[in-house]
Amino acid sequence: MKKYILILVAGILAASCNLDQYPYSEVAADDYVKDEASVNNLLMGAYNGLHGVMYYEWAMTELRTDNARSRAAGSSSSETKLVEQLDQNTIQSSHAWVQDYWDASYTAIYRANDVLSYLDVVADPQKRAQFEGEAKFLRSLLYFNLVRLWGPVFYVTGKIGADAARDMQRSTVDKIYELIEDDLNAIVDGDLLPESMAADDLGRADMKAAKALLAKVYMTHYQVGDENYAKAETLLKDVLLMCGDPQSAGALVPYADIFDINNEMNDEIIFAVRYLSGNVGLGSPFSTLFGPMNNGGNVVMGSPKHYDYPSDNLVAAYNANGTDLRKDVVLREGYTDAVSGKYVEIRWNNKFMQSTMATEYDAENDWPVIRLGDVILLYAEILNELHGPSDEPLKYLNMIRERAGVPVYNLTDVASKFEMRQAIRNERRLELAMENQRWFDLVRWGIATETVNDFLASETLYSEYDYVVNPISDWQCLLPVPLSVMNVNPDIAQNPGY
Repeated sequence: MKKYILILVAGILAASCNLDQYPYSEVAADDYVKDEASVNNLLMGAYNGLHGVMYYEWAMTELRTDNARSRAAGSSSSETKLVEQLDQNTIQSSHAWVQDYWDASYTAIYRANDVLSYLDVVADPQKRAQFEGEAKFLRSLLYFNLVRLWGPVFYVTGKIGADAARDMQRSTVDKIYELIEDDLNAIVDGDLLPESMAADDLGRADMKAAKALLAKVYMTHYQVGDENYAKAETLLKDVLLMCGDPQSAGALVPYADIFDINNEMNDEIIFAVRYLSGNVGLGSPFSTLFGPMNNGGNVVMGSPKHYDYPSDNLVAAYNANGTDLRKDVVLREGYTDAVSGKYVEIRWNNKFMQSTMATEYDAENDWPVIRLGDVILLYAEILNELHGPSDEPLKYLNMIRERAGVPVYNLTDVASKFEMRQAIRNERRLELAMENQRWFDLVRWGIATETVNDFLASETLYSEYDYVVNPISDWQCLLPVPLSVMNVNPDIAQNPGY
């Protein structure tokens, strides 16, 4: 798929619409959309649209949790101020990155909608179904993130004229979830996607990805005890079966190998945003965004930004496990200078680092959005929530711990539903750290505010500020609607508190 994207990207980007100001588009697709190949080109543009989303998603999610923080206090840099505001959840509607993430998300939604509007020109019914499934998966993923970050957002499933768009109001959370669930159920019930993609198409959404996403949607939108929440159990079991039904850590990809650029789209990866280095405009930016400043090329070349800095709190959580094989994959605490031979103590987010990158913002690392470890722990979670602690959820929890090289639990260690719940939640944090999952988990569990406030009160960095770092309130769990959107239509309801 990487080679295919490389061939198509220039034409796709030229033909696509940039939704810089509005959550809609009036631009009609070009006349070339007449057959299967041209619709497939549009679909590749929709996948490529995820790059703009991912560039900022870490800042909307991981940075706002106890996993990450600003690198230092009191910088005068305007970008560092943006990082500080997201880190402390003191965000304003004029925040540039919040607007950029919003715009990128609606750009990608437009592209998915565009694919769906031209399915009639695809003669092959199997290909038409597949394209529909892929576009609906992408739209669902994008809306799922938007509704979790903003609450009510704009419901856009097709082209809207300028006059109508300027009078649009945000749709309710339930209406957005209805769209997401309808799209994903259409994929599952209509068998629109294959169980797995062929080797040349790895990276395109398949049935495993659709079922895993639908399960996560159900576990987020509904409470334990709701029949829709319970549907996630069967969906997650189906995904595990499609992934080979692992029964032990030995059946899993070693943790470090999951993120190895020489082992892309391995058996752990269910859906990933793919990147291609080589100065073709498709490289991963994260080695530059996350790499340590002033490292002299010992870690990564260029002038890295040192964003998404791993917190003391996260380091302590790994250290509490003793020797956790995941820690060095997720973060590093220093390097040996190749010239002086001295060890330099400095911390950075290492999970998406390519030391051999030749050009800034042009690494090879794919970003996993859904992977097997995530599904395994979701399955353990729902088994415990619906049926209580037993050997079955314990098996899946211990599968992840054994792969990490940390001691496994006995059932007596997690004998109550609460104890099992806490163990699974702690494991999700360590397993999925720096993958943009932590914020969504905290919100889903209803503990985002208290967790962030405990973190703000305990992290050493915040005591170094010359002003008070205030605790956050529940309303700050939602992002503000960007000021540019409010300027187009001042009657749009802003989220409370902004």
